[in-house]
Amino acid sequence: MKVITTGLLLPLFAGIHAAAPNPAQAQGPLASKASAQRYSIADIGSLSPDPSHGVRAIEINNRGHVHGENDLPAPTGQGKINAYWWNGHTQEKIYPLAPALSFGGSMNDAGQCVGYSTTALGDLHACFWESGTTQDVHVGPLTFSKATDINVDALLCGTNSAFIPGYTISQFRPYVSDTQGNWLDIGTFGGGGGFAYGLNDRMHVIGIAKDANESMRPFLWSSSTGMQDLGGLGGFTTPRDLDNFDRVVGVSANPAGDYRAFIWQAGVLTELPTLGGSAGDAKAINDHGVVVGKSTDSGEVQYATLWPGGTAGPVKLQDAIRPTTSWVLTGASGINELGEICGTGKLNGVQRAYRLTPLVRGSRLSGAQPGISGQLNTLYGLGFEPGASISVAYGFAPGRTAATGCPGQFYSIQNAQVLLNAVADVDGRLAVTFNLPSSFAGTQIRVQALDMGRCTMGEVRLQLLQ
Repeated sequence: MKVITTGLLLPLFAGIHAAAPNPAQAQGPLASKASAQRYSIADIGSLSPDPSHGVRAIEINNRGHVHGENDLPAPTGQGKINAYWWNGHTQEKIYPLAPALSFGGSMNDAGQCVGYSTTALGDLHACFWESGTTQDVHVGPLTFSKATDINVDALLCGTNSAFIPGYTISQFRPYVSDTQGNWLDIGTFGGGGGFAYGLNDRMHVIGIAKDANESMRPFLWSSSTGMQDLGGLGGFTTPRDLDNFDRVVGVSANPAGDYRAFIWQAGVLTELPTLGGSAGDAKAINDHGVVVGKSTDSGEVQYATLWPGGTAGPVKLQDAIRPTTSWVLTGASGINELGEICGTGKLNGVQRAYRLTPLVRGSRLSGAQPGISGQLNTLYGLGFEPGASISVAYGFAPGRTAATGCPGQFYSIQNAQVLLNAVADVDGRLAVTFNLPSSFAGTQIRVQALDMGRCTMGEVRLQLLQ
C-alpha cells in the first residue's frame, strides 16, 4: 500500500469543490411532501435457511438497491454475520476475504459496497465489493482497518490502527482513501485517535476525534478547513451522515443524559424532536434535507422516524404504510434522493430489513446526482411505465410549456427545454448519465419527466446545483 502522510494530498484529493451554496435553498418540493407521503413496503428477504436469523439494512442508493447485514448459520453453531447487496429483487451475499465474517459499511449509486472482513490470518481489513468480487483495501501499517463510507467517485473513508508518536500503544485513526490503497490520515483535535464515519461527494468527512485532553469530539473535516468541532447537546455526540451541502445529522446526549437526534448546519446544531418520548437518533439525510432515523413515542416505544425539514414535526413511518401490515418499523437507516427509505423492523416478530418506496402520482426524479456542475451526473427516476420512452425537460422558472408527442400535456416549467430522452427499465426506473456544464453552478433548476407510454407528467423536481 502507498501511504500518504498527514497533510500531503495526491492529485486524487486535490479537486475539492468550493463551499456549498446555502442549504436552505436546496429544499425542494420533496421535503414539503415528505410529511404526508405514503409508502409501499418491500421485504429485503434473507440469505439464511433459518427464519429466525436477523436481517438489517444499512444503506439505500438512488437505484433502490439496499446494503446491510444478514445473520447466517456457522459450523460451530454460534452464528456469523455476512454483508449483502440487494438489487431490488434478490439478495447477493458479500463473501468475506477469508472465512468467516464480512460486515456492512456503505454503498454508492454504482452498487459498490464497502465494509470490513476477516482475513486468512484472522485480521480485520477494509474491503470493497463490486459485481460479486470482494477486494482487500486495507490501509495502514498495522492489522486493522475498516471502511465506513464510499462516495460517487469511489473514494472511501474509514478507520485504521497506527502507532503515533507519544503513545505507547496503537491508536485508531480516521482516514480517506481510494480503492488502490492511496490514503490520507486526516488527523485529530490534538489527541491520539479518532474514527471516520461518513463522507460526501465533495470529499468532506464526518466522525469523532480526540482533543488534547483525550476527550472525543464530533467533527466535520475538509482539506481546506481541517477539523471543525460540531459541538453537541451537552454530552457525547456522534455524527451519522452528511449530505452534499454539509448538513450533518446524528445523535447527542443532552444534560439529562437522554440521547436525541440532531441536525447541524452552518455552525448551528439543533435538536430534532421525538415522537413524544425521551430518545431519538438521526441516521441519514438526503440533499432535500429530509432526515430519517428512530425515536420513541410517549410510551417510550421506538419507531422509525422521518423529519421532513422546515417547521414540520417528526413522522412516525409506521403510520405511513398500510395499517394491516405485519411489519413493525423500529428504525430507518437510509434515504435516497427519490425519497425511498431503508431500515430494520420486525416482520411477524422476526428482525427483517425493508425498503419503503413512495407512492407517487405519475413519476419522480432525483435531480442530477451528485448535483455538482462541470462533471458527469446521473438522473434517477421511478414510477414510469416499464419500457416506456421518457422525455425529461428542464428550465429555471415555474410556468407552462406544451409537451411534444402527447397532445394536451404541459410541463409545469417556463420555456422548458428537453434535457434528455431515455427508456424506463423493467421496474419502471430510470438511470441516465450526462454531462452537467460548469455554467450551471449556483443555479436552481426545475426538471420534470413526461412518460410517453402513458402520456402522463411526473412531479417537478427543484434542485440547487453546486
